Amino acid sequence: MSDLIKDFGEMLRLKRKAAGYSQEGFAAYVGIERGNYGKIERGCVNIKLATLYKLANALNCEFVEIMPPRSTYKVNLD
Repeated sequence: MSDLIKDFGEMLRLKRKAAGYSQEGFAAYVGIERGNYGKIERGCVNIKLATLYKLANALNCEFVEIMPPRSTYKVNLD
């Protein structure tokens, strides 16, 4: 997968740990199968927007707190 997806997974993992959740406990809380949640944190899957909302709500945070910086992944629109 892309570096963007891997960096998102790493930021998500750090935020989850800071919130005091185990991977298994957080996956159950959010309603995602633990194996699939692990794939998100490892950057192996691209998630849906609805899942992003679910994760941010469960962590009581804004997207910017779990998203890699936009300046790192600028896209040329030309």
